[in-house]
Amino acid sequence: MNAFSKIVAFLLAAIILFLGPLLYIAQKQDAISQVYVSDETTKFVNSIKNTGFLTSVMYMDYIKKIDQTNNLYKIEIIHSHKVVEPLYDEDTGTFLNDYNIYYTNTYQDEVLNTFDLGEDYQFSRGDYLSVTVVNRSKTLATKLMELFYRADIPDEQILVTYGGMIRDEIN
Repeated sequence: MNAFSKIVAFLLAAIILFLGPLLYIAQKQDAISQVYVSDETTKFVNSIKNTGFLTSVMYMDYIKKIDQTNNLYKIEIIHSHKVVEPLYDEDTGTFLNDYNIYYTNTYQDEVLNTFDLGEDYQFSRGDYLSVTVVNRSKTLATKLMELFYRADIPDEQILVTYGGMIRDEIN
């Protein structure tokens, strides 16, 4: 019986000594993927902010670059367009020296539909752009943590949000 417990202890020690470093390496890989996706998202958004438009080539190049991490991502693009409406008196129609300012949002589906028409998506100076990227697939680190900790770990380990104001426009 003593020999059996030593064999079991040896096997458990071997598994722990193997899983520990493997989990550490996988978590480091997730951190590297996070930094890479963040850098590529920053370049992508800055390119749009500086030029004032988004082409299908720009979007596909961005997708190809972040796909190199071997993870699946959900990408959300939100374009907020500033609208300024002058206020008029409803009875007399005279200008009240005041304005209503609000933003209308255009979401990713509508932005990408312009590519189907063979057009580039145009932004205006002063508009806001936000891009959010979240991994959809479980990373190796997530799978190992679930195995190691015997708990349900959220899939979203890589999350990047970046955006800003459009500085230039074509026209």
